[in-house]
Amino acid sequence: MIELPEGAKKPTQRPKLGPRKSADYQNSVQHWSTLCGAKMSPDAANFMKSDTGLALRGALVAKDEGRFAEYHHPMYAARWADPRDLSEPDVVRQFLTSAGLDGDAALARAQSDELSAELQSETQEAIDRGVFGVPTIFVDDEMFWGNDRFELVRHYLKSRA
Repeated sequence: MIELPEGAKKPTQRPKLGPRKSADYQNSVQHWSTLCGAKMSPDAANFMKSDTGLALRGALVAKDEGRFAEYHHPMYAARWADPRDLSEPDVVRQFLTSAGLDGDAALARAQSDELSAELQSETQEAIDRGVFGVPTIFVDDEMFWGNDRFELVRHYLKSRA
């Protein structure tokens, strides 16, 4: 978890969506998932406040071992398509093992202070660069945030070619 600078106030929680905006948001999510060919389960909302720090540190382990894609794609599905609680060590161990890693050793490393510090450092680097949400795509120093910006990225790349 990233600590706030001394004297900084904790951000206030954003207001809840009203019923019409919430319904529209859910409808948009389903349309985006159809457009992208990505399965999205309505049950994913049950885990929105689940701490994904351990799963993210597991991704760092998998990346270091050259198994990032084998870990990332199933974890993405476990977050959005077939939702699981990614804060649970047993769940993370299962995905590390499925990615071809020694699940116990990889989980131990993911739970280490070293990986906590690395994740905090990488998160701070992203914040320092201007990132405030996911997905964020950079083309050189130009930042595009949000899944609805993918077409803008394509247009930007074509205009530079």
